[in-house]
Amino acid sequence: MRAITLLLVPLAVCAQPRPQFVWQGEVDGTAVLHLQGQRATVQIQEGSPVREEKSQFNDPLPDVQQSVRLELLEGRGYVHIAGQPTVDNGYTLTVVIEDRQPGSSFYSLALYWDASNQSFEQGANKIDHLTWSGRVDEQAVVSCQAKSCVSTAASGAPVAAEQYKFTRPMPAREFDVRLQYPEGRGQIHLVEQPRESNRYTAKVDIRDPQSGSGEYSFTLVWNRGSSKRKPLPEPAGRGLLWSGTVAGRVHVTVQGSATFVQSVDGPPVQNARADVLRPLPARSGLTPAVQILRGRGKVAIIESPSQQNNYRLVFEIADPGPGAETYEVEVDW
Repeated sequence: MRAITLLLVPLAVCAQPRPQFVWQGEVDGTAVLHLQGQRATVQIQEGSPVREEKSQFNDPLPDVQQSVRLELLEGRGYVHIAGQPTVDNGYTLTVVIEDRQPGSSFYSLALYWDASNQSFEQGANKIDHLTWSGRVDEQAVVSCQAKSCVSTAASGAPVAAEQYKFTRPMPAREFDVRLQYPEGRGQIHLVEQPRESNRYTAKVDIRDPQSGSGEYSFTLVWNRGSSKRKPLPEPAGRGLLWSGTVAGRVHVTVQGSATFVQSVDGPPVQNARADVLRPLPARSGLTPAVQILRGRGKVAIIESPSQQNNYRLVFEIADPGPGAETYEVEVDW
């Protein structure tokens, strides 16, 4: 019956104001939910990965500072908003779900925010924009940089009758643009933000599904004084696979390509093995995540890399017993 819960949630709360976002999943430990725009990611701080996760946006989270309201529809643990969207965190909303009882539990929650203001901040930060139009056959990518736009036909005929106009050249730094007023019979999507890696170029993908070419146009807007949006805190990928037989509590330390195991409570670890898939970077600001692939206990990161600890990562495995248990643990950074 749980599989249809998400479908029922929006209908159940429509008697009240409609939630802008709904989420559900089976949580065992501590999970952190990050929302930005129309993107939601889950970071596991402690315990097992979230199972049967489903979510739905009814409105994007705007790039404005405001207070989001949380409503817990179902769940036995402590669920709270740890960070409201602000300019300092790139308008990211952070929700923490803490399930402290044994085993996993089903959680369902709704979030409410003011979706009426979907435009960039105004006032001291003036808004600039560019407009583009042209005829597209099948698929084209429009790349805009500085004060020009270049179109490339991914398939079909070259773009025809292309025109563009800038109110001011795009900055040669990292900033965010928003796609507005897309017009055309097919699909128009913003696929790349201006970043150092792409030479501060915004890219828009246009797909025309019908035969022949079709007329398309769009507008990109940005704050003249806007700065780089901070990315969502998420792991970059798998860094370490660790396994061993644990009884009690152990700490595993990762530094560069080296690993060290310390028994805190219980006998020494047996059959310990660490496969470092890529070295742990010697820098702060990482958002590592850990999850158990095999084992009956819990795992949690207790120390993240920083200059103060000489860029070490330490995670703890706690086995409830009785006896020993074989664990397999994945760490991402």
